[in-house]
Formats: sequence, structure tokens, C-alpha cells
Amino acid sequence: MKKIFYSMFVFAMAAMTLTSCEDVPMPYDTPVINPDGGDDTPEAVAPAGTGTLADPYNISGVIEFAKSLQQGQVTDKDVYFKGKVSEIRGNFDEKSNNGQKYGNATFYLTDNGSNTFYVYRAKYLENKAYTEGMGPLLAEDDEVIVCGKLTNYNGTLETDQNNAYVYSLNGVTKAEGGSTPPVVEGKGTESDPYDVASAIAKASQEKVFVKGYIVGYVTGQVFAEGATFSASGEVSATNLLLAASANETDASKCMPVQLPAGTVRTGLNLKDNPGNLKKEVLLYGDIATYFGVPGFKNTSYAKIDGKDVGTKPGDTPSGGAYSMDFKSKGQGEWTISDKTKPTEIASIWKYDSRYGMVATAYASSTNYDSESMLISPKFNLTGMTKATLKIRHAINHFTDIDTAKKQALVLASTDGTNWTELTLSNWPTSLGWTFFDATADMTSFAGKNNVQIALKYISTATKAGTWEIESVSVE
Repeated sequence: MKKIFYSMFVFAMAAMTLTSCEDVPMPYDTPVINPDGGDDTPEAVAPAGTGTLADPYNISGVIEFAKSLQQGQVTDKDVYFKGKVSEIRGNFDEKSNNGQKYGNATFYLTDNGSNTFYVYRAKYLENKAYTEGMGPLLAEDDEVIVCGKLTNYNGTLETDQNNAYVYSLNGVTKAEGGSTPPVVEGKGTESDPYDVASAIAKASQEKVFVKGYIVGYVTGQVFAEGATFSASGEVSATNLLLAASANETDASKCMPVQLPAGTVRTGLNLKDNPGNLKKEVLLYGDIATYFGVPGFKNTSYAKIDGKDVGTKPGDTPSGGAYSMDFKSKGQGEWTISDKTKPTEIASIWKYDSRYGMVATAYASSTNYDSESMLISPKFNLTGMTKATLKIRHAINHFTDIDTAKKQALVLASTDGTNWTELTLSNWPTSLGWTFFDATADMTSFAGKNNVQIALKYISTATKAGTWEIESVSVE
């Protein structure tokens, strides 16, 4: 009864806090509750760990790490953190409101009762949906290590839905009846790519090559139910199924592959290219959670039937122009150069799959002085007599539009040292989260090689805005 009373108190206080916030909602920590029911507050635990498997965060550490996340932002990499189960909101075998079992669990972890972190819909050991006989369910005081992505959801710091799993439960890392992890084959390079089983075992790794056979696609939102081993029916054009064998029909041995809009989707998807079924393909991108299982995302290059599809890593895009879709491809080969970065912020520029590249120096209800550039790789405009930059972006939380024009800048250079500010057209009349398109004349760079673009973000301790960039191109 006491636990119910405290839970209601926590949610009431959280609701009051959120409704009174201005600008970006402030992340909050769950109020301290003594698990023994006494009046003494447990001594706070200092943040520790680096977020790796070898050195996972403790709960204070993962809270500190997550505090810099803006509302709606999701970390681009998996992190590991550990603690004791302090409260269970839904166990692995419990049914949801619609009566279906999803095999995930929702619970809180703590260091010693002085803090808690919310784990939302995490999968079981080996990143699997729990089924009967896999092993023990969660219990309070269990020792747990969680692996996954973190988010700031309406002010609450938590794991991203279906993007986390229990790596270790009381020291056990393998589900009963599970298979022994396969030996990793390949190095993830073009000459020695991972095979599918090895890529699945990796679970998370950026900028690697994977080779396999196209065996189908996924419909709906549930991987196991939507895996379709054909090129017929209502074929999805946004993804593929990749397997080690051309005749594979076991979904657990397959990787779903995200096909970002553009050349890769056009050249690979089974809806428009049914003949690609059962063909071998080499892919370049990121091993990451997709459809709730180890998959392949941000695919920027492929080789099929001896032909290149997309831009091969290290190559200059063909056609005398350049384009980058941050939303679907992530940061890619763009680099970050910080002139002024507060130590309180891990990174001014961050990738968010829902918005693209995001820049802000606002964290934990504080504005900071900063200056940072996101710089493109070199590209070629020789053979062109005119050039126009196009950008799709959103601006919010700056002092006003005129200030945003001075603190969200687009620059260009041919030597990476001397930068020319480009004049953007079509600014909105008010700040907001709505994306808008703008252009800038780059004719003075037409006919030149080694051209680079830089997105320059500036903020002050009085006001730090947020700049979201979905895509940039030069045509």
C-alpha cells in the first residue's frame, strides 16, 4: 500500500513539474524514496562507469549521462548500465491492454534506493522477446545490466521503447534454450565483411560492411509476424530481409535492412526490383536495432550483380553535386569542430533519427556559450556553371528569428580554412519545430573541386537555441 502511495506521489510531482517548465522541458529524477519505509534518505551514490560492457554506468552515472538529452532525442549508440530492480511495472510474461504478450518488461533500476532509472519495454536476455521456458522473470532486488538506447520522453529519462534489452540477469547472459553465440566471421570491412550471423551477434556497430542474400521484406511493425519470404503481395519498399542463405525462411536467422529514401532504396527494394530476391548483396551502414531486433540501418551503399548502388565510402558523389539526408543516414562522414564547448555538455551536435542532426547548448535547464561547426566531406563541383545549396531545417528556442539568422549559419570553403557565409532565403516568420526549405546561391563555388559545407551553431549563456537539420544538398 505504501509503494502505491509513493508511486502516486511521484507521478503527481512529475506532472506539476512538467506543466510549469518553459522552453525545452527539464529532465527530472524520480524523488528519493527509502525502500525500507523509514525517514532516512539513503546516501547518494556518485556517478561511475563509461557506458561500455566492460565498464557499465551505475544508475547515478546513466542519469548524469542522459541529462543532456533534449526532449524527444534518442542516443545514437547503445549504452550499458547496471543496478538493482526497485520496482516492476510489467514483467516479461504479462499481457498488455489488448491481451497480447510482447515478451518485454518495464521496471526501475536503482543503486541503493537514492535514485532510479526507468527501463521501458526492454527485451529479455540475448535481445529476445520472452517466451515460456526461457528463464526466470524479474524480481525486486535482482542484479541487472541493461543494454540499449536512451531518450528524454516528455522530460522523463528512460530507455527508448523496444530499443533496449536485459544483457545480464543476476550474472546470467544467456536465455535457457537459447543458442550459443556464433563465432564472428569477418572484420566488417569491404574485403572481409561480416556474415549475417556475425552481424546479428554484434547487435550494434557503426560503419561496417555486411554480406548476405536478399530473402524477403517485413510488413507491419512486429518483426516475427511481418517477415515475408517472397517478392509478392503488398511488398514494402522501405526494407529488406538479409540472410546467410538464399533459401532461408527462419526469421530468427535474418536481419531486417532499412532502405533510406534515395538511390539505395531505388536500386534494392523488392517492390520495384522483384528480381533481387535471392541475390547476394554487399551492404555498408550501421548494425543497429530495427524492428526491435538486431538489424541494419543508415544503408548508404550496396553492391549487387557487380554494380555499385549509392555512394561508396570515400568516393565523391557522382553528377557534380552533393546531397546528404541526415534523417535517414545519420552523421555520415561529416565531422564536428568545436571552437567553444561547455564541459557540462557531452556534444553540441547529436544525431536523432526523427529529426536529423541537432545542435543545442541547452542542458539541465541551463544555457551555455558555445560555437561549433558540422563540416561536410569534400565534394566536386567541376563542370558546373551554377550551383544552389538547399537545406531543410527547423529552428526553435532562439531569442527571435533575427538572432537565429546570426546563430544558425551555413558556410562554404575550398580549403577548409577560409569560410564564406552563404545567405539563406525563406526564413519563417516565427520560431517553431516545423521544418522548412531554404536555398542559397553557391555559383561562386561552381567549377571548383574540394568544396565543403559547414553548419555553424552559436549560442550564449543567456539563450541557447535548437537547430535541427534534416537534409542538405547542392544542385
